[in-house]
Amino acid sequence: MIIDHTNRRVLEVLESREKAKVKEYLEAGRSSGLFAAVEEVTTDMWDGYVEAVKEVFQGKVRVTVDRFHVMKNFQDRLAKARREIQRELSKEDASALKGSRWLWLTNEDNLTPEERQELQALCQQFPRLGKLREQRESLREIFEDRQLQTAQAGAERLREWIVQAKQLGLRALNEFCRTLENWLDKIANYFISRSTNGPTEGFNHGLRAILWRAFGMRNFQHFRARVLHAFGFPKPQ
Repeated sequence: MIIDHTNRRVLEVLESREKAKVKEYLEAGRSSGLFAAVEEVTTDMWDGYVEAVKEVFQGKVRVTVDRFHVMKNFQDRLAKARREIQRELSKEDASALKGSRWLWLTNEDNLTPEERQELQALCQQFPRLGKLREQRESLREIFEDRQLQTAQAGAERLREWIVQAKQLGLRALNEFCRTLENWLDKIANYFISRSTNGPTEGFNHGLRAILWRAFGMRNFQHFRARVLHAFGFPKPQ
């Protein structure tokens, strides 16, 4: 799905996410002048998308990896790292963590006072898990820091975070650090204009609603037509 964030609409729905298909669409849009004003493209960490943009626009368009996909990737690694620590605990200690997954993966702002107290007690009881939680919060705070206004400043803070995260010695966390290092320049572009694919999730929900109402659709062209009819027009400002 290709989104026009400026006008808040779906530009196109492609049948495949393969690089060749994405590049073909972008080439057509560039040739027709549709993308003449494009300055930035936000995407997830999929090489096909990024390479297609680079080849079509020849480096003249900034590529930004969406922060929400970065945090989702981190959440997945965080869950693995948490299980990595729990496997080292005794059965008695591990049982004390049952039902606490929500606490470790939720922003503190979304926790009730009682849940915060419970989380704080668990962090004191299990210091390594507490430090893992601290890494989660510090990474989120970097993306929320409005004083970071350049890619260079954002990249520097993220590098500092990587150094601290690696000190925990957790395999799953180290895997995320490698991902962060590999995509650092494009992730750091977020701090320039703070563009994200957040609104895309709303469109994704709308696409799923179309499928639900139709009890599934086997004909892609019919599905595409319905999506563009529902979400392909610019929204009023």
